[in-house]
Amino acid sequence: MILKSKGYLSTDLSSDYAGGMWAYIGREKSPSSSVNVRAIEAIRYKVVDKIKNEILEEIEESKAFFQVYDGAVYMNQGKTFLVKHLDLSSRIAWCQEADVNYYTKTRDFTVIHVIGSHIAYPARINNDQFTHTTAQKHVCKVTTTWFGFRRIWRRSNQVLDTVELSLPDYTYESQTAVEASQYSFRGGLHAAGHAILNVVPLYIICNQSDIASECANPHDNHYVPERILLYDPHPGGTGISAKVQPLFLELLSSALELLSSCHCSGDAGCPNCVQNLACHEYNEVLHKDAAIMIIEV
Repeated sequence: MILKSKGYLSTDLSSDYAGGMWAYIGREKSPSSSVNVRAIEAIRYKVVDKIKNEILEEIEESKAFFQVYDGAVYMNQGKTFLVKHLDLSSRIAWCQEADVNYYTKTRDFTVIHVIGSHIAYPARINNDQFTHTTAQKHVCKVTTTWFGFRRIWRRSNQVLDTVELSLPDYTYESQTAVEASQYSFRGGLHAAGHAILNVVPLYIICNQSDIASECANPHDNHYVPERILLYDPHPGGTGISAKVQPLFLELLSSALELLSSCHCSGDAGCPNCVQNLACHEYNEVLHKDAAIMIIEV
């Protein structure tokens, strides 16, 4: 009993109803206050009001560069702040309340590297794989690169200008479920991945932030295996993609039904079928009909 030996816990034997129940007797009045219920990662960035010298929020490392960087418009409790400086060494974003008529969006791309496998080639049955699907479960390395941001007018959503950024890449290991494809339709694979994401909650209890898909980057020309790839967008993985593996055929069937029953006419689909609010590439390079063709095969 480590906590008991350190003087944090004790039992009240004088109370009949306690029956040996443990009670906290440590020095801190409220030890739970030191635990951030909104962040599970050890490394966090602090957002500090430069004028008041007050901490506004702590952001997990994996999400920090999407929200705070030099020149970013940051929202907190209905107030608008402008990030004046992001100190990478101390992990502090210094910001100041401002009245601006634009918002900012990062320009970034994410690369998923499947570790210890040859997913680009025909899948082989192994001990961890179910015989009724070629979907495989593997460890993957996720790397996000930020290369700039856009200033966008609030009223018209038109791009005001683009600004370059110099931020370190963020890399973490997670878990992934992969289905190899022999089609070279990047837009179709991208759309099919989104469609599968949209039906995952029908089979597994999760929300939109628990699982993500590999998204085609329109500005990236390096080789990427032609595949449908779902992964846990959190360091270490949450296990959701592992649960997807044995259900992959059912998910494909439901995704096909979703795509076929949607009456939208555009190649890029709509939010009901293939568009996804969490897409890192802002739903570019999507092709609904190609997704239907790929899933049917």
